[in-house]
Amino acid sequence: MRIQHVTPVLVKRYLNENTRRRTVFLRGPSGIGKSDVVKQTSNLLADHVKDWQGVIDLRLAQMDPTDLRGIPHIVDGRTVWGRPDFLPQSGSGIIFLDEITSAPPAVQSAAYQLTLTPEDYGIPDTWMIVAAGNNKSDRGVTFNLAAPLQNRMCDISVDTTLDDFTNYAVTQDVAAEVLSFLRDRPDLLHKFEGGSDIKAFPSPRSWFAVSDLIQLDLPSQDRVEMIKGDIGDEAAIVFETHLRIWESMPRIDDILAGVACDVPKELNVVYCVAMGLAMRVSRDNFDNAWLFLQQLPGDVQTLVMKLAYKRDKSIATSAAFSQWAAANADAFKRV
Repeated sequence: MRIQHVTPVLVKRYLNENTRRRTVFLRGPSGIGKSDVVKQTSNLLADHVKDWQGVIDLRLAQMDPTDLRGIPHIVDGRTVWGRPDFLPQSGSGIIFLDEITSAPPAVQSAAYQLTLTPEDYGIPDTWMIVAAGNNKSDRGVTFNLAAPLQNRMCDISVDTTLDDFTNYAVTQDVAAEVLSFLRDRPDLLHKFEGGSDIKAFPSPRSWFAVSDLIQLDLPSQDRVEMIKGDIGDEAAIVFETHLRIWESMPRIDDILAGVACDVPKELNVVYCVAMGLAMRVSRDNFDNAWLFLQQLPGDVQTLVMKLAYKRDKSIATSAAFSQWAAANADAFKRV
């Protein structure tokens, strides 16, 4: 399942009393946004569910069996289990069992009861349990998921695509330099090569880190070394070359001000400008941007329009956007 489809599925599962009771296990590569979609699900449900408490994030790899089962003590000659205080006794929300495949078998065993009968812990039926973990091929610390535990869950393999990443990234102010680069090199969105010596590698998570890093305005020799630390040597060197192309392209500020600018001939530079406009265009400057956009190929125009609209729907009130939408009704329906 594509990662961008997970949030609406989780919302629907929560809102159905029967499917809410069965734990969903999101199994997929490191860094593709499994934790983020759980948080997005919580944010959507918070507007519709009474007494919403958000997400309780439990990192099972860092827990002992007694952390879940509780500590036994004697009351009136009988053994009573002291339940952990992080498990909810009221309200509504999501209990997120992260890193479940990294949890030792004894901790997984302690999770059996929690996933199958959470009411035994006093957890109300208004809470949904979601788990997440990596594949063995991701070379993290992983254990085989115990068959009884896996059978208690809906085991979903998730992955991401460039469109999934871009659609989310434009709403999070990711740098246009990153988005334009990945349009040209989608193979570097997530590239993990297993081996005996695991080093930094590009993933959606690490590209967010790169987006933050390039805002520091570091000297190029320092910048590339820092980027290597986030996405590895190969991707960093190629991305640094892309940044130098970015620095030589038409200025986005000039385009948004209505200054006549030549359209680049190289496709990778065209994508640089397109992503820069998608991240900066607004209702107030859209008509100026259109003077330049209408000179671009139709598919690039559509890409800019869709991403810009996803980021800021107020651009639909501009005359130029209305004109484009009327002429491209099919594309607009898919925005």
